[in-house]
Amino acid sequence: MTLNSLKGTKDIFWPEIEIWRHLEDISRQVFNIYSYREIRTPIIEYTSLFARSVGKSTDIIQKEMYSFKDKGHRQICLRPEETASVVRAYIQHGALRHRKVEKLFYIGPMFRSERPQAGRMRQFHQIGVEAIGSKSPLMDAEIMLLLNDILNKSKVKNYIFKINNLGCDKCRPHYNDILKKTIKPHLARLCSDCKKRYNLNVLRILDCKNESCKRIVSNLPIMADYLCSDCKQHFEKLRKLLSKFKIPIEIDTHLVRGLDYYTGATFEVVAKNLGAKDAVAAGGRYDKLVEELGGSAAAACGFAIGLERLISSISEKDKDDLVGEQRKSLFIYVVCLDEKTRLMGFEILSELRKNNICAEMDYSGAECHSLKSQMRQANNLGAKYVIIIGEDEIREKVLTIKNMESGKQEKIAQDKLTYFFNKTAVKK
Repeated sequence: MTLNSLKGTKDIFWPEIEIWRHLEDISRQVFNIYSYREIRTPIIEYTSLFARSVGKSTDIIQKEMYSFKDKGHRQICLRPEETASVVRAYIQHGALRHRKVEKLFYIGPMFRSERPQAGRMRQFHQIGVEAIGSKSPLMDAEIMLLLNDILNKSKVKNYIFKINNLGCDKCRPHYNDILKKTIKPHLARLCSDCKKRYNLNVLRILDCKNESCKRIVSNLPIMADYLCSDCKQHFEKLRKLLSKFKIPIEIDTHLVRGLDYYTGATFEVVAKNLGAKDAVAAGGRYDKLVEELGGSAAAACGFAIGLERLISSISEKDKDDLVGEQRKSLFIYVVCLDEKTRLMGFEILSELRKNNICAEMDYSGAECHSLKSQMRQANNLGAKYVIIIGEDEIREKVLTIKNMESGKQEKIAQDKLTYFFNKTAVKK
């Protein structure tokens, strides 16, 4: 029987993995600049965590979650998103907190149980942040500036932040009532999902992609007309901050996140080259979630980037450039022209590696491959220099060094090898 990976999952290996690593490295650098600290939560959690936080009416709970009973008859699941897990950890380990505003980031896999399609895998990966403890619009602006920095450094082009305000406990209930009254005459024309949403969470109807529902939604009242003064002031301050820092924004009055915990300002980052599944990242404020999960009241906001979507939004040329960025470090390939030189080549590898220089040689068989085939392998692996060892080199106690970019060759004494490459690395 041939064993393959599960449908909706993917093996990621070289050279594509270099793009993944580079984007993760970029994100970590930006997180460090903004003073965010890493958190790693378990992949499995109690199902009730997400039923309480994400919302029982959401597609995640209704259709998409891998939920099952373990041997102890506990209802557990593979995490479908990370915000609820981070908030759970924040509450559970309160004694470990050291800052009034806890700023955390995560990188890892999430899971959805549904039919795989373009842009929607069963195992997908997210990079995200959660900032817990601040109501200030400056905090909203910070996470969006941070996200913008990651997107720019990742070479994503032609994207825009769509933003909306979902209101708070003071103003949203009234708007929900208005929506229900306005939608009621059109209930029969709604899709089956929206008929359920009408009673469970009427706001979700605003985000439906069904054409019939979209026509009804286009004539509905908008939340902006029913916001309380606090929500209006917060959103206006945020909008001005984003404009001041030249973040590309567009007000989308029908933007509703698919998770029930969002309150106030929410956003999606849309890349214009992705087609129907155009959201690269999304987030917003969730000021009630910490309290709802059993913690002391704490305002919070965050976002998540879909790593697969992020990669899809980058042009092939820019992907090649990102792979090139990963190869800028000094990489040496040792070519041995016969079996006698292999031990010497292995000793040179060890010396280079002890000095933190990346080096490789051919291990494929008992007999050395030809010079031509080894040079081709060195080029395929992105080697900057090749060290050639043959009978002449052993007799003269020298090494032939070839610069793969310029083609220039020179001979150096064996005992000067580390000095030569350390000096080369400094020049780089």
